[in-house]
Amino acid sequence: MPKKIRKLSLAILMIITLGIGGKVYMDKREAQKQQDLLAVEKQSVKVLKNTFADIKEVKIEKSARNEMTGSYRMFVTMINKHNESVYFTYGFWKERNELGDYGVENESIQKEGSTVNKIRVIFSNNKEEYI
Repeated sequence: MPKKIRKLSLAILMIITLGIGGKVYMDKREAQKQQDLLAVEKQSVKVLKNTFADIKEVKIEKSARNEMTGSYRMFVTMINKHNESVYFTYGFWKERNELGDYGVENESIQKEGSTVNKIRVIFSNNKEEYI
């Protein structure tokens, strides 16, 4: 009987160890996905600055990766230097470092051109940075 108890205890210990190891792996993987997404958000804002003039601030409301196409979709509120804001979405191709498409909701705010000054960026995790 003691041999059976030892084997059973060893099996239970292995199952618990595998469960904990799997949980730690999944948590690290999720954290890495979030870091990667934030890096893409930052990269996309740099391209956005080269697309629109007079940007003062960009707030990324949410972002997501399309697993089929490999592109990203950003939902943003953009504020210009006159404190006028517009909410729109844009697609972003990380590998090409270019916008795929964007919705023009207000041409007076979304002026084509480039923004050379630093802008305030609020990322989807609510962290702020000047780019």
